Amino acid sequence: MAGVTDDDLKECFDVFDKDKDGKISAEELGTVIRALGKNPLQSEIAEMIKDNGGEGSLVNFSTFKDFFKRRMKKPHDQEKEMREAFKAMDKEGQGLILEAELRQILTTLGEPLENDEVEALLRDIETNADGEINYDQFVDLLIS
Repeated sequence: MAGVTDDDLKECFDVFDKDKDGKISAEELGTVIRALGKNPLQSEIAEMIKDNGGEGSLVNFSTFKDFFKRRMKKPHDQEKEMREAFKAMDKEGQGLILEAELRQILTTLGEPLENDEVEALLRDIETNADGEINYDQFVDLLIS
């Protein structure tokens, strides 16, 4: 990723290496990679964990660096796709989606989110009197 140096990678890795043994748990991979600005899918993280020896395995810095260099989408890479998907569902063309409908989509389609993850996402989004959310604001929140 442009702008992320080896020093940045090491600094972030070290933050998560709590016992300073030069390793992080495989389960922390997604968190560390996301902290550095990439947005890997859960399936990509699962593949990395599997490649590293499975759940409970430890990842050293060299291996982490290799995983980080894999091609993964960044949030802003997905912006256009998200806006187009919402537009396709917006029959009236008002830029709005029912909060209940958005919750349903987030918990059932693609890589489904858990209810607490949906709550965390929607916490900062305003809902109008009709229970609708401006999807452009939602996308802006996701990519920021």
